[in-house]
Amino acid sequence: MLEDENKKVLTKYIAEKEMNESPCHKQQGLAPTEISKQWEVPVAIKMPRVVGMEKRECRYDEKRQQFVNYFKLLDEFHRKNNEIFTLQFHPIMNRFLASNSTKDITARYSAITEFNSEVQSLFNQLYEEQQKVISGTYSIRSISSARLDELLDKLESAVEKSTADAAEVLKFMATPDLWAGQSLATTLEKAEDSLQFVLTSRNAVRSWMKIELDGK
Repeated sequence: MLEDENKKVLTKYIAEKEMNESPCHKQQGLAPTEISKQWEVPVAIKMPRVVGMEKRECRYDEKRQQFVNYFKLLDEFHRKNNEIFTLQFHPIMNRFLASNSTKDITARYSAITEFNSEVQSLFNQLYEEQQKVISGTYSIRSISSARLDELLDKLESAVEKSTADAAEVLKFMATPDLWAGQSLATTLEKAEDSLQFVLTSRNAVRSWMKIELDGK
């Protein structure tokens, strides 16, 4: 019996000790409603604010990443255009001129066929890079403002014209019959002007994107 009584006393002591060590019960002299106000209300006020800030930061990071990816596409577009002319076209042209100068008719026809096929491949690469930029522009429009939409319209138009003018240069250089009748300098100048317009439009888009990002 004495052992049972001791267990009851010990259990009661432990329960009272745990209750007194609770943060709420350390507030001596406060009513339950006042304790509730001290512990619950600040949490209710602060949590939505923190969650809201985290959501804004997430949206900002997502938007910034989309802008970064878009400019990677534009950089790739310029790199590919330059590569087509400087690294791919000239070797194709030199092989054609060497093969076309032979007296063997069969070899000359074969050279023409190969040349046309390789130049067509370059055309396809040009338009493929253009389509990548256009697709990237569509994804950016889903988060763009009205002003950014206007700038993207100009950039997209500039990319299309630059691609068409670059293709015209390839066509001119790939058609010996045109060399005597037209000026390559004029064709190249038009292509260079188109490329410069792309760069100008690109810079305008980039400047406005920075404004939008800073405004979050």
